[in-house]
Amino acid sequence: MSIKIRNRLIALSCFLLFIAIGATYFWNSASQKPFAIILFVGDGMSPSMLTATRLYDGGADNRLALEEFPNLALTRTYGNDFAVPDTASAATALATGERVNHQSLAIDVNGKPLVSLIEEAASKNRAVGLLSTGSLTGESAAAFFAKSLSPQDQTATAAQLLTHAPIDLLIGGGRKYFSPHPEKKNTPPEHPLLEQLSAKGYNVAKNLEEWNALPSWKSSPTLALFAEEDFAFYDASKVESPQPSLADLVKQSIQRLQHSRHGYLLIVDDALIAKAAALNKGEQLFHEILQFDQAIAAARQYTGPNALLVIAGKQNLGGLRMNGTPFRNDKGVAVLGVNAQGAPSLTWSSGPGHNASSDANKENNSILAEPSSFNTPNTFGIATDTITLGMGPGSEQIHGFIDLTTVHEVIKKQL
Repeated sequence: MSIKIRNRLIALSCFLLFIAIGATYFWNSASQKPFAIILFVGDGMSPSMLTATRLYDGGADNRLALEEFPNLALTRTYGNDFAVPDTASAATALATGERVNHQSLAIDVNGKPLVSLIEEAASKNRAVGLLSTGSLTGESAAAFFAKSLSPQDQTATAAQLLTHAPIDLLIGGGRKYFSPHPEKKNTPPEHPLLEQLSAKGYNVAKNLEEWNALPSWKSSPTLALFAEEDFAFYDASKVESPQPSLADLVKQSIQRLQHSRHGYLLIVDDALIAKAAALNKGEQLFHEILQFDQAIAAARQYTGPNALLVIAGKQNLGGLRMNGTPFRNDKGVAVLGVNAQGAPSLTWSSGPGHNASSDANKENNSILAEPSSFNTPNTFGIATDTITLGMGPGSEQIHGFIDLTTVHEVIKKQL
């Protein structure tokens, strides 16, 4: 071999080595966007609620799946006009990163429509999904696709899906709002809006049987409506349910969205936590938070280690407190009812006072009373910071005290 050829081979080897070192450095050091991004939205994400749920589930030594998340912050939830948000303004802060007025759904204080995380993700070619245990047209879920100053008009909210860019996966309740006359109980079960959405390209399922018949490998937008309004509360006594569990739906959502080569964003809204709190049903509230926790565990299992998972408490309702001094291993009914000090173990700051003692309700008054200090048809929102938890790329920004709008920014940066 001549000296000239040898020198060329040495130069080529050095060049290839340089390229290899550079590529390795870039791969290990450059910021890689997570393939999977999931935002879990739930009420009741306060220290007192989570502590009570932990005790009810398994005693003081018990741990919830969400307690394994390494990054945690207390989160300020105030809106533009009120210090305590309503559902629409709190959900909008998460969905759009803007503080708005009460009863404003993705509309700013000047009347301008705001861009949501789902719309941001779709613009980056990510697959997008929205899963709710409440009505898809309810304020908590609808903030991610609808723009309205009348968020309680859920029929009008449902119609906005016709003009919105197709969303890859929509799962929830609210079937009645896709019907022409939901208030007329004797009207034939016609669904022209669903027919229009089907004509637009959506695969539509109105029950579990139709959902199971849909092929999971197709990329067509899918709309599944499992309930007329909200999902049914969790009932441990029922062997079968007309709707899948939240954990199962999270698994199936991941399976349907992960076909996108650009990654995906999934929003999981658990509206049943707020519903149980609004009715002062403490034990039911614990069950719903535990179902939420199981769904979070399922997401960790199915997304892999590089996913960004965020759990955000949007607001708090009712002011539930667990009182007294239960034993370390007490759980279940042992931490309910009348405690050792002779007072109710569960009390609320406002609401209907489930099983509360009164002259009109003495026959139903029981050891499982959950009185409220101020009786109202439904609970009020309370001035309490929520908890936000994070795991994965970008979640290190979740620490200290943050705003709901910061949660939006953490996710937006990773899209």
